Amino acid sequence: MNNKLLPKIDENLVSKIVDIFYASVLDDYRINRYFYSRPIQEQAKPLKQLVNALFSTEPVEPKRLSELADDYFAAAFARGNAKPSLVNNRDFAFLEMFVTGDLVGSDEKPHLTLLCPGHSHFLRLQPIDDNYDVVLELLQNSLNQLQVPQETADQIMAFAASGRDGILGRGQAIYDDGDIATDFRTHG
Repeated sequence: MNNKLLPKIDENLVSKIVDIFYASVLDDYRINRYFYSRPIQEQAKPLKQLVNALFSTEPVEPKRLSELADDYFAAAFARGNAKPSLVNNRDFAFLEMFVTGDLVGSDEKPHLTLLCPGHSHFLRLQPIDDNYDVVLELLQNSLNQLQVPQETADQIMAFAASGRDGILGRGQAIYDDGDIATDFRTHG
């Protein structure tokens, strides 16, 4: 899964980038509501492990990447709820027809593709392309703040931009051995 075109970044620099980037993400009013209220260190640690695996000089098996992504999505977006709500997303599934204009109620339900099982925690929040644009902006600002060489920064930004469809549920699973469901519907 490792792309030979990616820059080789040492773990120390990855750690600095993630720390600055993650602090700015959690501080940005446009997207911070998506993240769980766990301490930043608990959310950033699995992201650092995932990014280090992606930028590793040694190939990392897709199954391992999926596990690392799963750890990150669970740490950043899984919500614990000691007091379960009596209302869930199925209770409002009928509203989908007003949003989609499908008043007839066709059998074809919109679905998304999970990168890994934990990705469902994020997709339930129904992120949009504008949210991804904010993330890219904050990543660019973090790279500028650290004065990462322009060529390396461009490669990192191109790699991050290439993940848009996958993160927003329009891509393919990182690893699918047939044991996990990769289709996901936000309603119904």
